[in-house]
Parts: sequence; C-alpha cells; structure tokens
Amino acid sequence: MNQSEETPPTVITLTLPTPERGGIAPERATATLLIQRGDLAQVRQFHYTGYLPDVMEAIREATEALSVLADNPPVVPDLPAEKPRPEPKKKAKATQKPQPQADEEPTIDIPLRKGVKAVKMSHLKIVGGENDAAAYRQAVLIAGRLIAGGLWDGESQIRINDVYTTMKNMKHLTDRDFSLFSLEDFVQTGAVTEMTDTSDDGDNTKDIVPAASASLNGHHPDEASTLL
Repeated sequence: MNQSEETPPTVITLTLPTPERGGIAPERATATLLIQRGDLAQVRQFHYTGYLPDVMEAIREATEALSVLADNPPVVPDLPAEKPRPEPKKKAKATQKPQPQADEEPTIDIPLRKGVKAVKMSHLKIVGGENDAAAYRQAVLIAGRLIAGGLWDGESQIRINDVYTTMKNMKHLTDRDFSLFSLEDFVQTGAVTEMTDTSDDGDNTKDIVPAASASLNGHHPDEASTLL
C-alpha cells in the first residue's frame, strides 16, 4: 500500500495538574486532553483528582468523538488568494517650462511724508524748460506734492512743462489747498500728440532719470531730497 493511503497515527497530549501536599485542590483539579489524527483534532477538559480511571474515561470519550469527526470531516473552505497590491504609481515630476520674465520698466521712488511711492519712469516726463539734474529733482518733488494733495495717484502719465514755474505756483499751497485745483492746472495729462520735428534737437520730451532725490526700483542713493 502507498504511504499516502495509510491511516495517520493518533497523537494524545495530556496535561494533568500536579498533586501538592498529598492531593490536588478542587480549584486545580482540571486536566486537558488533546487528541489528534492527521488534520483532525479534539480538545477536552475533565475533572482529575489523581485517579487513573478519570484519565482512561477521558481518553475513551475523546477517541470516540475523534472517530465520529473522521467519518464526517468538516469542509473548510480555502482562503481566498491574496491579490497582489498594486504598486503605487510614481508621480511624474511635472516639467515646468521656464516662464519668460517680462522686462520690468524702471521706476522712480517719489518721496512722501510717510515712505516712498514707486512710479514708472514713463509716467513722469519733462516736456519743456531745463532738464538738468536740478530740474529732475524738482520734477520728483512736484510729483510728491501732487500725490500728497490727492490730485495724482502715480498710475497715469503726467508731463511737466516748466518745473521751476510749476514748483513756484504750488510752493505756498498746503495739501488741503490742492483740492481747489485739478491736475491739469499744474501738469499736462493724456496722450501726447505726435508732431513732425525737422530740427536736429529731436523730441523735446525728456524722461525723468534718477537724480539725488530718486532711485531706480527702490534703491536710494546717499543723498536724499527733502519735501517742501
């Protein structure tokens, strides 16, 4: 006969309490019997006070129960196969295209009573009169007076015809007095009308460039101007 057709041996494991002082206390008089045959097994507990008939009776009952179990073995369903866990998807690093940096227009810092305000150079021009460094300083101070008086917000273009005359006209005005005037009373606004100039001088409109009272993009020189 093939070895696979042989009846597997019966294995009995018996756990008994140990007598102490000539006997076994009632609360400890419990024994355990494990009987196995192949894949089947029975576990029983019985009362044991140290007598062999108790053990034999327990073995007999366990053997009969195991035989009944062998004749009608329980159907144990197979455990479902564990599905392999999907590997976490690696996030592809988004390739960021470098954004082209827009050319920022240089600004002039207009000194105010509290801090400064950066104004684009194209928003402040001298269109007549002198345009030396002293004139540039006057133009920046004029811009500061117009902002402080609430006539100009620095976001639109203004053109100063004669910085010295304009400064003379507003010299004795307080910030509140500017509410009695309009922006056009001191400077030119709106779009510049293009005219053909045949002279060698070219366009007489001058951008305000950094002088002692102004700086490009928030960087101040050593010398600072004082508000009138």
